[in-house]
Amino acid sequence: MAYHFNQRINIIERKRIPPMPSDYEDIVIFRPYADVRTLKGRDFISAGGLGGVKGFIRFIIRYREGIKHWHKIEYKNNIYDITSIENDDGKNRTITIFCEGVKN
Repeated sequence: MAYHFNQRINIIERKRIPPMPSDYEDIVIFRPYADVRTLKGRDFISAGGLGGVKGFIRFIIRYREGIKHWHKIEYKNNIYDITSIENDDGKNRTITIFCEGVKN
């Protein structure tokens, strides 16, 4: 499968700003190029997309360590929660990050 790493995404970490626990600051920790793919058909249904409310998407990037489930992804001014991080084929070449959209 040929990948087109032609879309820039931001992987962000939200840091709380004291003294208010509801205040936070987004810090960009990585800015990789990604192959962006929407989930279709069987993938969409298995991800829980029957309601049609949330946007499910996957980002394929070159392998890199340090991405955690609590990080978020910013793409085209939308914020996505990471639901799963998969090392494709376990070969440390690419990572597929499955996400669901959240309201800003």
